[in-house]
Amino acid sequence: MSNPAPHPRPPAKAHEHAAKRDWPAYYDAVEGKPARDTLLKALELFERDGPADASHLAIDLGCGTGRDALELLRRGWSVFATDSSQEAFDRLLPRIPPDHNPRFRHTVDPFERLDLPPARLINASYALPFCDPDAFEALWRKIVAAIPKNGRFAGQLFGERDDWAAIPDRSHHTRSEVDRLFADFTFDSLQEVENREAGATGEIKNWHIFHIVARKRA
Repeated sequence: MSNPAPHPRPPAKAHEHAAKRDWPAYYDAVEGKPARDTLLKALELFERDGPADASHLAIDLGCGTGRDALELLRRGWSVFATDSSQEAFDRLLPRIPPDHNPRFRHTVDPFERLDLPPARLINASYALPFCDPDAFEALWRKIVAAIPKNGRFAGQLFGERDDWAAIPDRSHHTRSEVDRLFADFTFDSLQEVENREAGATGEIKNWHIFHIVARKRA
């Protein structure tokens, strides 16, 4: 009797690729995902004051293949997208409708080299934890300076109990540090979430995430 064929290993999950900064594999894993909830919440709040137009600039930090940038463009915003990976834009640019191109620009730069123009919204979906800790405070000062009064930040920070806090090149924060970083802001929404997720090999990752939408005070 022949031996049964071995079961194929399930594909790695997105977070397993991100842990290794294997961005091409990460992009494949998240292909087709919708815009992040924190961005949608921020846009909902802005839209209470009326629809966006080309004068409304959003910066999308660590934009990846554009799940958030495309939603911003669809809703009428101008977008300045940043990512350290050229492949991100090789995948994103062909997906931008031609009539949206005048409202889109981008740069391939790591966080450490970014210059940020003034923007009503800075979006950083799961991006800032990948900033080197030695560069984080300087980047954060640029973010705060770029957001005008009544502008907003939307995105995530990772907490100190997240398993990735043990990786030297990742930035993680306690709740008191989150409050300090947002001293000039009012939280529209702040959710601190801890959960556990199994990877393809069964190894468990503990997540500790702050999901944030915040408005800069007038």
